[in-house]
Amino acid sequence: MRKSLLALGVVAAVASVPASAEYLYGFGGVYLDHQSWDHGPNKIDNGAVGDQRNQFVLGIEGGAGFTWGEIYGFYDRESVEKSASEQKNSFKGTAHVYLGDTGVSLYGQVYHHDNPAQSETNRVLGLGYTALQGDNWFFKPWIGVHDITSWDSFNKESDGMSQNINGRNGYMAGWTARYGFEAFGQNFSFVNWNEIEFDRNDEYAKAQGGKTGLNGALLFNWHATEHLTAAIQYRYFQNKLGVWGSTDYSQHYGDAIIYRLQYNF
Repeated sequence: MRKSLLALGVVAAVASVPASAEYLYGFGGVYLDHQSWDHGPNKIDNGAVGDQRNQFVLGIEGGAGFTWGEIYGFYDRESVEKSASEQKNSFKGTAHVYLGDTGVSLYGQVYHHDNPAQSETNRVLGLGYTALQGDNWFFKPWIGVHDITSWDSFNKESDGMSQNINGRNGYMAGWTARYGFEAFGQNFSFVNWNEIEFDRNDEYAKAQGGKTGLNGALLFNWHATEHLTAAIQYRYFQNKLGVWGSTDYSQHYGDAIIYRLQYNF
């Protein structure tokens, strides 16, 4: 419960407006997802059948732009249809702090996930670039040093014992991108976020299946009204999320389909 309250506090802080900065724009919403781990081409079957991992997720997200930079955050309460002891928490906060008018930014992000068998916090600090944008699109890449605090009791390398992996974990690079368009008198958008981990430390590489990892999603959004959005999301990952994408351990790619209904503030 304390972690849930902390996560909500982080999202609230991300969505707040500093008094000393000029506010330019903001957005936010609440959403209900159904994560269908058995609907993707690469079913998750590493001892947990895909339909056993299916879950409903209730979340809140928000973002804002200021003269000094931009911020974004979300909080997810996962497996809300299950008992409280089976529910999970995820939250993420990101920020670009502009370095003058160069388009270059100081970039930082924190991501945390916990469930009864696992807890992991990822921190990234580096540089980004925010000047690649137009009226209906943007592409914002970033790269940084990756630090991790991780505990789990289930990965196949832990010999049935809990495992702690903490400290420097190589580097992470990625981007967020969006393209909005109109068709048939309706508003739509594509959104892609992508993260690549590389030069992981040996312990984490062994636990997750390799020295590099891929994590991301492609969303197709239908903005039906000002306040209502429906979306379908292709969620993909490799050597990530504490799962193996195949019973053949030489293949570590997995995916899922996520269906979303969102109310925008």
